[in-house]
Amino acid sequence: NECVNLGWGVFNIAQELSALTGFKVRAGNDANVAAMGEYWLGGGKGSKSMVMATLGTGVGGGIILDNKIFTGFNHGAGEIGHIVIEIDGAQCGCGRKGCWEAYSSATALIRMTKEKIEECESSGRYTVMSSAEHITGRTACDAMRAGDEAAKEVYDKYVKYLATGIANLINIFQPEIISLGGGVSNEGQSLIDALMPIINKEQYGTGFLTTAKIRIAELGNDA
Repeated sequence: NECVNLGWGVFNIAQELSALTGFKVRAGNDANVAAMGEYWLGGGKGSKSMVMATLGTGVGGGIILDNKIFTGFNHGAGEIGHIVIEIDGAQCGCGRKGCWEAYSSATALIRMTKEKIEECESSGRYTVMSSAEHITGRTACDAMRAGDEAAKEVYDKYVKYLATGIANLINIFQPEIISLGGGVSNEGQSLIDALMPIINKEQYGTGFLTTAKIRIAELGNDA
């Protein structure tokens, strides 16, 4: 394994942990193993296929098909956050532009919120969001619930991008379940209710195919 975010370089963590504990240890990509946990004991329980999207700093993913995690021939599959949905769009940390991650992560929601606040301030338009001490992924959601129209514009834009990416996943994999995890998923059923009209419009086969169920992940960080 190459633990690039930890500064370890190439490091066989499974071998090291086996030596320390005496147990047989296997290691995998965090998003993949989180998806396995959610599939095994969470919202994917009882199904044969599930795609999990984690909406946090980035957009991570795990794909389970016919009861098996799909990792590709080189163990690099599942990077659903790096499907481009806006050609020449917002810069993504991966180096590409317009990735789904750049529009549907919590980081993207914070960026959209800040952009809207700056737009409102420059035009003299009032927004509750300007009074937030710290801008987080919840700022626009909380302000929207307080009746802030500018915040609703941010939320609607975010939901449109999120729904478009989910529809893409359905069109490619046709899984039984799409599981949404990460901080943004704390919006719960209200998020799903906002997503579904767009997903139903964008996904292939609505009307003659049995379609995926959209669920909020149940296990959180325990996945």
